[in-house]
Amino acid sequence: MSADLEDYDNFDGGVWTWLVTVFLSPQDWTLFAISKEKLNAVEEELTELASALVTSDAHRFIVRLAARAISDSQGLTNQGRAHSFNPAAIEYDGLFFRSQPEVWLFAALRETGLPVMPLPVVTSNKLHFRRIEPDFVVIRRGMTFVIEVDGDRWHQETPVKAQERLRHLEDEGVRVIRVRAENCNSPELAKEAAKDVLIRIERFLESR
Repeated sequence: MSADLEDYDNFDGGVWTWLVTVFLSPQDWTLFAISKEKLNAVEEELTELASALVTSDAHRFIVRLAARAISDSQGLTNQGRAHSFNPAAIEYDGLFFRSQPEVWLFAALRETGLPVMPLPVVTSNKLHFRRIEPDFVVIRRGMTFVIEVDGDRWHQETPVKAQERLRHLEDEGVRVIRVRAENCNSPELAKEAAKDVLIRIERFLESR
């Protein structure tokens, strides 16, 4: 189990929001992963229990169940563990990913020659504390781009929420490129998606 600061709102005395992650073995996780409704129900019950145990109005708790990542290496890493109910549990080439389309897209992006950072942790204290985890960060000719994978079971946020999550990066000049997970469902499709990403990056750079 881990507890991480999720948010801080300093209005009217301040409220600290903590994300409490309860890790399950991959075998136990599969019992919940097949039913999002069952997962949500258990998480809601645990959240209510955590809130009932703490009487302070200054602290708020959100409880999430997650798969425990299994790796041959025992080193600690921020990658794939920023602030989600689902830490990245798929290991590929010593890095962690949440879905197979992410793995295929990572391999395809790397083949383009772009420097690729999968699931990096980004923190900011602008306005209030934020900690996010873009799917991929790439750099091209001095510009930073975020590549977001949309539409699979681990990427179900609405466009409005996705835009809000990445807004403070866009405010700093980061360009966000969105890719559909269904377009990365095989190594071949991911290669085409990576080529399209590179074309979009080049078009943007040429238009500056």
